[in-house]
Amino acid sequence: MASNNIEIESKVLLSKSDYEKIIVKLNFGNKNIVQTNYYLDSEDRDLKNYGMVLRVRKTVDVVKLTMKAPMSEGLLEKNQVLNEKESSALLDHDIFPRGDIHDFLEILHIDPSTLKVLANLTTERKEIQYQDTMLDVSKNTYSGKVDYELECDSDSTLKSQGTLRDICSDLDIEFKLNTLSKETRAINAATGTK
Repeated sequence: MASNNIEIESKVLLSKSDYEKIIVKLNFGNKNIVQTNYYLDSEDRDLKNYGMVLRVRKTVDVVKLTMKAPMSEGLLEKNQVLNEKESSALLDHDIFPRGDIHDFLEILHIDPSTLKVLANLTTERKEIQYQDTMLDVSKNTYSGKVDYELECDSDSTLKSQGTLRDICSDLDIEFKLNTLSKETRAINAATGTK
């Protein structure tokens, strides 16, 4: 089963103390959503050259293949749920599953058989509805590193950035948009790229 949606989000990297402050001040609670992302690309970074991200996300309940491609505002996100056999074939043997994402990659002349896992990252995420947006705060672990991030999903870039700016101002946290995705940070750390 595949699905498509448009994703518009803005992010701010946090210090550990700012991460802890936000959890308390915005009442995120104690419930964590734990997920591990496996980021795929070719050795030549064909997907990166298109500005695309391809990942497999494993949670307790589901394994999902997700492709994100840039649009004029936000990202086109294609999702495909993988069964255990497909997941194992992709993560353990670099055998790409058939489906909408496979077909989309072929339209772009990207050979899915050249794609493999370049890095992985585990996220402990907390989510809340905040005004008319979705906020999440994350602790991300990859290649022996840990970082923290606040993210706002909204229906426009202006709104998501404004929400983050207001929260940071109210909590005396430096507002600096994070333009390095989790995928980029994880792959850079795994490959020793700056």
